[in-house]
Amino acid sequence: MSSIPGSIARHWIGTWAVSRRELYAYLVSPMAYAVASVFLLVNGFIFFLILAQGFAEANLKAILPTTAFLLLLVIPVLTMRLVAEERSTGTIELLMTFPLSDAQVVVGKFLATLIAYALMLVPTLAYVMIIVIYGATEWGPIMSAYIGLLLLGGAFISLGLFASSLTRNQIVAAILGIGLLLMLWVLGSGASVLGPRLSPIVGYLSLAEHFQNFGLGVLEVKDIVYYLSVMAGCLFLTTRVLESGRWRA
Repeated sequence: MSSIPGSIARHWIGTWAVSRRELYAYLVSPMAYAVASVFLLVNGFIFFLILAQGFAEANLKAILPTTAFLLLLVIPVLTMRLVAEERSTGTIELLMTFPLSDAQVVVGKFLATLIAYALMLVPTLAYVMIIVIYGATEWGPIMSAYIGLLLLGGAFISLGLFASSLTRNQIVAAILGIGLLLMLWVLGSGASVLGPRLSPIVGYLSLAEHFQNFGLGVLEVKDIVYYLSVMAGCLFLTTRVLESGRWRA
């Protein structure tokens, strides 16, 4: 029994080693700063337009749909290099020679991108400061909005990582990631035409449907479980793709 904590510690040491490597790559990459700048500039401009019209409510509900859609477009650009670049440069073979499991590599890359994404959200706290100055602040919906953004971003990242594992071309990985996310995003709008049996199932699979409650200050277990399930499922599939590549090698 005493070996179990030691094996868990070794597992997370290896995972964190991969995370540090990837996080450093983000911090020195012009692409990461370009993606963050575009996201913040566009989202900030839209926030300014909403602010100019006057807030109906002292929370982030009005800006959240735009923020989520922008993230759908920019996160696959962040994730496109994670595995595709390793394949194209041949460093994936070197990585596989390290005493690391495929799960450690996948989770490490996921955590690094999630940290980079969280750092990208930090400047948006300026919106909260403006809302505080604007008037009475609804802290519940604001806190739930950021929880929703973290969960939504985690789901986007995991799916983008999966898309990156399917190809060695970064552009193809980005397009594939955006395409998959768009498909899951619009599922809810098409659910009504599928009949009473399929409609609830397809609606439940929609990324957009589960995000709406977070802006209202409502944290429902089904929404949290959904996003965590998407993350776990995509990370599992990515691990299997890497394992199949190891066997082919």
